[in-house]
Amino acid sequence: MSLPTPPASPPARASWRDLAGPVLLMSGLAAGAHLLARHREAWQPWLAGLGPWTPVPYVVLWLVAVPAGLPAAALALTAGLLFGPVAGAGWASLGLVASGLVMHWLGRRWLGPRVERLVAGRAPLERLRGAAAGSGARWHMLARLSPLNYALVSYTLAAGGAPMRPYLLGLAGALPGLVAYVWMGALARSGGSGDGPVRAVGVGAGACGLLGLAWWLARTLRTGRR
Repeated sequence: MSLPTPPASPPARASWRDLAGPVLLMSGLAAGAHLLARHREAWQPWLAGLGPWTPVPYVVLWLVAVPAGLPAAALALTAGLLFGPVAGAGWASLGLVASGLVMHWLGRRWLGPRVERLVAGRAPLERLRGAAAGSGARWHMLARLSPLNYALVSYTLAAGGAPMRPYLLGLAGALPGLVAYVWMGALARSGGSGDGPVRAVGVGAGACGLLGLAWWLARTLRTGRR
């Protein structure tokens, strides 16, 4: 009697396909940030005219555009361009949390039925929705490390009945990648303003380090769930 053959492992090219989308998105956003930095004279006077109110339209954009589907990475890069690596990381983190709370409220109430129809038949989203209500903060952090759109993940978790506490704590999983994009925007700003290679190398190294931290965190959380 022949022994059953073990299931074939997924081909390596599948992993590359999974990575292709995020890599292309990151490359496109970085190129756009560089172009904006090279043409700062076109928009910087208007921004400077806002004075201390400059961050207000930026945070409002998080509350309006991200729940509508705009990638959070785009606004993170924008924060690096506008405010630099440190202040940009702070304002982007505030926008991330604020928009996440808005989407939790919308997903639990008004948009719940629509999200249910969107999720139906899509295995990754169905798994997120099914586990959202009964999972703790560690699982929610791991969910935030997925390459899926930030708004889509937020709505799916909310529609799945995610309690506020683990949902809110889980947003910490999105912070390393968010701050890395902020620093990439700051890197484009440094390159566009001619501040010198030393600062550009430092910001670039910090961005790579944060992406590495996100990878390590995802690996640690996955290992902890086994």
